[in-house]
Amino acid sequence: MNLSCSIGKTEAKLKSAVTSDPRLEAELIVSNVIGTPRLELPLNRALELTKKQTSRINFLTARRMRHEPLQYIFKEAYFRNLTLKVGSGVLIPRPETEILVEHAMKLTPKNAHVCDVGTGSGAIPLAIAQERPDCQVTGIDISDKALKFARKNRRMNKIKNVRFRKGNLLNEVSRKFHVITANLPYINRKDFLSLPREIRKYEPSSALLAGEDGLKFIRRLIDTAHRNLFNGGYLILEISPEQENGIQYLFKRSKKYTSMEFKKDLCGKVRFCIITQ
Repeated sequence: MNLSCSIGKTEAKLKSAVTSDPRLEAELIVSNVIGTPRLELPLNRALELTKKQTSRINFLTARRMRHEPLQYIFKEAYFRNLTLKVGSGVLIPRPETEILVEHAMKLTPKNAHVCDVGTGSGAIPLAIAQERPDCQVTGIDISDKALKFARKNRRMNKIKNVRFRKGNLLNEVSRKFHVITANLPYINRKDFLSLPREIRKYEPSSALLAGEDGLKFIRRLIDTAHRNLFNGGYLILEISPEQENGIQYLFKRSKKYTSMEFKKDLCGKVRFCIITQ
């Protein structure tokens, strides 16, 4: 079977399973197996695939037909300038979270101490540490499995100015930081049921669900983060657009911060909250 035929058959299978983008996914699967960049596939349309390659393509396609995320199938994801190892038990980093990193970059002073809470695969702290080698970055997560991925990603990307530690939010942390970032679970139970099945079935619910209103962990962090911020420091949160009013209430109730500002994502929806100490 040649490459062009293989892509067509793979696309047809994925269409039958109603995956999100069958053509793109078929090209990515074939590209992954033969080791050729996707954009170069048209130059190799007549390439004859080996039986081993065809078998591997069929195996990966069967997994995707069950709606397993491609990032888990390929065991890696991309985030800003990083290639990250991901797998069962760790949330796949989202493109919109890259905007959180951009806000952090703009607000982080030179030689700052930065902390990311709920660090997962390490995407946020590793991106900040890579792009700001002058800073010392800490990533905290309660999951041993997530921390294993984060440390592996630190080694793989050869980033020295970041460390990871186990913790429940900031409960066991005594030091202060100039910036605290957090992409904590913020999905409520009702909305969780409407998520795509590849998220509900494969990604860890503990990294998504946050009580009836989705604010279980954000509420706790806003209530306590002031103790770990220098004066003038920033708490930067990724949130759900529907949580704007709830977070405004938490900010006013706390009386520990000086200002709060909401920022939008590329779709024009409120997605980030910047709280100043």
